Amino acid sequence: MGYLPIIITLSGFIGLFFLVVNQSMIAKKKAILQILQALFDSLGKSGSTPQNPIDLQAKTIHYIDGEYLRAKSTLNGKTQSSFEKEIRPVYQSLKVTISQYNKLIGKRPYSFVAKVMGHKPLG
Repeated sequence: MGYLPIIITLSGFIGLFFLVVNQSMIAKKKAILQILQALFDSLGKSGSTPQNPIDLQAKTIHYIDGEYLRAKSTLNGKTQSSFEKEIRPVYQSLKVTISQYNKLIGKRPYSFVAKVMGHKPLG
């Protein structure tokens, strides 16, 4: 019997670790997509009509930044307060969540799982 229980336990731990980390990354991506949808809804209310991208790629993140800056540049006295209350916090939340996702992928054991499972950094 010797090493067999140790090998089985260790392989079970590694398998569960892979599953938990993969599920965590998938949950972060879903959160990013929900925040992205809320941002595009808020931008739509402010008068801008951006396209709502479905995928999460670097060009999508740059497109979001451009739409945010375009909406910010067209502010006047009336829309300033609504922009500060509705759009800016959602945009900041999106940036923080993307940063957290990228940091998670950059850490040592998680980067290996991300590479094996096919997760790529955003932005």
